[in-house]
Amino acid sequence: MNIISIFADQLFAFHYDHETHNELHRLLALWTDTAYLYQFVKQNRADTPQKVSISTLVNQLLDNANEIDDAINEITTNPERCLEEFFKPLNDHELHIIELSRQKGRKNYLRLYAIRIDKNCFVITGGTIKFHYKNKDRPHTQIEMLKIERCRDFLKGNNVFDADSFFEFLNEQL
Repeated sequence: MNIISIFADQLFAFHYDHETHNELHRLLALWTDTAYLYQFVKQNRADTPQKVSISTLVNQLLDNANEIDDAINEITTNPERCLEEFFKPLNDHELHIIELSRQKGRKNYLRLYAIRIDKNCFVITGGTIKFHYKNKDRPHTQIEMLKIERCRDFLKGNNVFDADSFFEFLNEQL
């Protein structure tokens, strides 16, 4: 498992040993693959809004993936903006900042999961398609929850707790 820089000192993503791409690029590729989305929506039809056709949902997911990509690009290239605009605590009841907080960035049904290292510094761990807030017990979402925990444990195990320790860890990995 490696950590890849996506944008300067703000956005990073885990790159798992068994994957070709880091998590951000893997998810954006998946979420813009019409055949994959069609199959996913078809397999999870019981979770989808009942009066919305499969093709409409696929088109919404494609649009949402592009909107996520655009939002991240806009935020990371504009010095007046920060990633806290996109990422919010995974636990809606998290009222104060905690060390290595689990975060989610979302657009409609798409979720990117990340760990907040420090102000405006995040590491993407994975993501999922979630049609309803109650879908957290679905296998594809459970896998992502395990990944975010495993990544958090990995960072803690390498004494990462803020930006300084994170960048020190990354420098040691070179």
